[in-house]
Amino acid sequence: MLTNNQKRLHYLIYLYTHNNRDSWIRQEVLFALIYFFIKNGVFDEPYDYSPSPYMWDDKPIYINISYEAMNDLDYLLDNEYIYEILLSTRGLNIPVKGYRIAKLVEYDFPNKEEIDKVLIEDGKVKPVELTDNGIVIKSKKGDDLRIDITKLGTVPYKSKSYILGVSL
Repeated sequence: MLTNNQKRLHYLIYLYTHNNRDSWIRQEVLFALIYFFIKNGVFDEPYDYSPSPYMWDDKPIYINISYEAMNDLDYLLDNEYIYEILLSTRGLNIPVKGYRIAKLVEYDFPNKEEIDKVLIEDGKVKPVELTDNGIVIKSKKGDDLRIDITKLGTVPYKSKSYILGVSL
């Protein structure tokens, strides 16, 4: 049985592949969508993200990645809910990963309409364009959505000094 977050990941992949053997969603696009929907509260706890090194368009940079989502993608792969493909690329020959659906599942999770509101327009999935900083979800109405996955924010935290009680 899949968790709601695993169903959400599966649904994101389904939207951009429609269970078509020839359609794959690039890992970078999927990571950007996951980042956006975590920031907007669509994914449940414990999903979060942190800056991690990544090869983006043959350039080493830091992007916001959710390791919980990566674990769930591995679960979907291991249990044959999705397929993964590695394609060789130009430049440094870093493979590009893509995903597509292997098995259909019921999409009975909360917040599905929030995903649809962002990604579907006039009954069709909005096209996505890969940029240097993330993705742009194109809209016919002109209100394109830019998701900058490379924009790293500071994480506020507080700490207290601690004095060790050691005498020499």
